[in-house]
Amino acid sequence: MSIFKELRRRSVIKAAALYLVASWLVLQVADIMFDAFDVPSWSIRLLVAILILGFPIVLIFSWIFELTPDGLRRESDISSRAETLPTGRKTNILIVILLMLSAGIVVLDRVIPEASPVGQPVSKASADTPRESIAVLPFVNFSDDPANVYFSEGLSEELLNMLAAIPELQVTARTSSFSFKEKDLDIPTIGRSLNVANVLEGSVRKSGNRLRVTAQLISVVSGYHLWSETYDRDMDDIFAVQDEIANAVVDALRISILGEAPRARETDPDAFSTYLYGLHFYQQRSNDGYEKAVEYLQQTLEIDPNYAPAWNTLAATYSNMALTGQLPYREANELALSAVEKALQLEPNYALAHSARAWVAMRYEQDYAASAVYFSRALILEPDNSIILSNAAVLASTLGRVEKAIEMTRRSLVLNPISTTVHSNLSDQLARAGRFTDAIDAARAALELTPGNPIAHANLAGAYLLFNQPENAIEEVEKAHMEPYELVIKSISFELLDRTDESKAAIAKLVEQYANNRAYLIATVYASRNEVDTAFEWLYRAVNDGQPTSGIRTDPFLNNLHDDPRWNPLLARLGLSDEQVAAISL
Repeated sequence: MSIFKELRRRSVIKAAALYLVASWLVLQVADIMFDAFDVPSWSIRLLVAILILGFPIVLIFSWIFELTPDGLRRESDISSRAETLPTGRKTNILIVILLMLSAGIVVLDRVIPEASPVGQPVSKASADTPRESIAVLPFVNFSDDPANVYFSEGLSEELLNMLAAIPELQVTARTSSFSFKEKDLDIPTIGRSLNVANVLEGSVRKSGNRLRVTAQLISVVSGYHLWSETYDRDMDDIFAVQDEIANAVVDALRISILGEAPRARETDPDAFSTYLYGLHFYQQRSNDGYEKAVEYLQQTLEIDPNYAPAWNTLAATYSNMALTGQLPYREANELALSAVEKALQLEPNYALAHSARAWVAMRYEQDYAASAVYFSRALILEPDNSIILSNAAVLASTLGRVEKAIEMTRRSLVLNPISTTVHSNLSDQLARAGRFTDAIDAARAALELTPGNPIAHANLAGAYLLFNQPENAIEEVEKAHMEPYELVIKSISFELLDRTDESKAAIAKLVEQYANNRAYLIATVYASRNEVDTAFEWLYRAVNDGQPTSGIRTDPFLNNLHDDPRWNPLLARLGLSDEQVAAISL
């Protein structure tokens, strides 16, 4: 008798087939379960090794033993093949069932999208990610001079702004895409975190007037390059390089609805270089950074007074210096107003300039109708610009449309998921909507991204206080290092904790040091104590002196004033009465 016939007679072949099919099925199930429970990858390799080692054991066992209706018996003790026929039929049925299950798993694996690993920041791999979406990573500085990082990152930001001008293309905001700078992560991981289908990365080597710019567009799903190119040029050709990269990206994405690629705003190369310095220091969001930004932007405008981006960035810098108190409030805002109007005069369809003009109208001029017009125009020009959406949401909140503000801010977060500012804004808006636990979560998310961020700590303190957790509020506001807000939170919190003397000391210091520019904050303390008359006295002082009153309509610390007959007339003086707000479209 041949060895093959003997193997069949002893059911060794059938046992091998059953073992192989069952092993394959076990591996498929294990692969799914191990992923779901985040089991280390070596575990699946160990299981494969165990199954391989088990195969010869099964063959030897099936050669020696037979499965009969009476149980396992040695093959030499079986007198007739009829004794094993029932179990042989059952084995055949079992093999067929396992084969059907295996085929089913193969089909399901092909038609059901693969789930993302547990803990992945964004679990949408490709099914829910817009194909027309891209993140521009900061280009790496390969120059000998480390200071040239300003140029490589500035070039990246200019490319980002060019692509963001395409209405049909979803472009991740700078804050989120630049957060991956110097992090050792692969492109698919970054793309999933930002929920984009494509990533543009590159490098810049600058030596004197010579440039080498390398850029490559990568598909997040496949990890393959869609396009790459290296440009060796003089600084005079930098705008042509930007145009070529933008055109190549549009062509590589093969999106017919995008139309023509945007073109770079050209200027003198020296002006562009100093502009990138100014942009670099503006993005540092610090007092020193703002001062240096003004210096470099003014140098830019001395070389080319018609370069609109420099005027717009200068306006944004002055607006922030007004908020930080680096310059007198009125002086800084007048400078911002002059700069942004120059930007719009030079480039009437500049979306970011319309947004900056809207901000000045809202915060400084308190002309909310005009602010809405500027924001609406900006959103028409660039509907998916995270900065514009986030800023317009602040106006919506100011008008009392808090739920719309939350909706717009969440849209902004889709485009800019790693923005501390946007998360912090969301916290403020949720608190105004009375959703205090959600506000706490949003502020914590901001602090996870940027530990120590003062605005996020202040928002978290406010949310804790509104949620009747004054001890936590005191602890958080001390981390903000923003004295006027710290005195407000502490005065209210100490009152709730029956620490009356400390509460009085805090409000006394607030009045002594900030009566001339923060009368509104003093009013919030007295309103929270239900000392209505005193609260209105301070509010009228703020209005009469032209001090900031932003957010008055939806400020939860002023809720005790809403039923007073003086409330609506006060809002009317600010352009925020029910009738005035109803006439504003945003």
